[in-house]
Amino acid sequence: MAENMVRCGRCHEVFDAAEGSCAKCGTPYQPPTAAPSVSEGMYADRYAGTELVMAPEVTPAVPGRRRNMARFFIGGGALTILLAVAFTVLYELGVVGDANGAHRPVYVVPITPGPSPTDALPPTIAMTLSQLNDPNLSAQISVESHVQVSSRVLGQSQSLIVKFDGQVSKGNQSGTIQAAGVTQEVRLVDGQVFVRTLPSGKWSLAASMPAYRVICPVFGLTSPKDLQLLGQETRGGLLVNHLRSTGWWTPDISRLAMADLSALPIKPDAVTLDLWVTPAGTPVAATFSGTNSATDGTKLLDIEVSYTFSQVGVPRQIVAPGASQSPSYTA
Repeated sequence: MAENMVRCGRCHEVFDAAEGSCAKCGTPYQPPTAAPSVSEGMYADRYAGTELVMAPEVTPAVPGRRRNMARFFIGGGALTILLAVAFTVLYELGVVGDANGAHRPVYVVPITPGPSPTDALPPTIAMTLSQLNDPNLSAQISVESHVQVSSRVLGQSQSLIVKFDGQVSKGNQSGTIQAAGVTQEVRLVDGQVFVRTLPSGKWSLAASMPAYRVICPVFGLTSPKDLQLLGQETRGGLLVNHLRSTGWWTPDISRLAMADLSALPIKPDAVTLDLWVTPAGTPVAATFSGTNSATDGTKLLDIEVSYTFSQVGVPRQIVAPGASQSPSYTA
């Protein structure tokens, strides 16, 4: 094929390009378009600066040395603060001396000793609680109660003394009660209450026994958590365990004082029961204190009661007055 001969793109006939068109089909001759030149480099290099290439994100460079130095100074500052605090504590405690080699004094804050609840109760505490909560307890019991009410409460000072000395056994009760200058003998037998005024009064059948005059159960101690052990003592030549009430104990003030205190406008805000029992758990004695004091220290209400127990567990025969005593029946 001559140098100027070309092939028709339509019918593929060969003709002379100088003639201008294909001799067979008449298709005009079109010289070939030069191929685009390919430049060296990557796509991003070829089209850099055009909208076809996204601008690269710029990340601020942080010198590694500055970052390491910042961490060093932060850690060093924290360590310095900790060492300063530790040194101050040791210096105040006198462990570290001052410039002259002397130690600063150790300050001691006095703490007022006082009992705290403890689980170290004697194993026999179960026996003690069983006896005191038994409505059929048998024992000789004496009670002396003093109640003092300030004039700031009722307008005039009032006081009351109640004394009981008698026996309890199998749910029955017998003894003498002194209150308001009057002494009575009282018997509670099988639910019936017999009363006579001493020295020569006749027996009469009362309607009922006031709840605050019923001795058993005693103190209303319902759980071991109501008591804490203070230690062992010698009382009347007898080795005993000294127990004291805790904040869990909720006493019946009227029954403890053997007087109706329900109408008082104030109640004790501090109550304490001290109980002494034998190592075997038998109650020996007790004291109760219930007070309410004004801000100036004046006692507005003061209840102080003492109890003694003897012949605990020894049954007694408590019977109604005999026919010869001819009790009269009153409503």
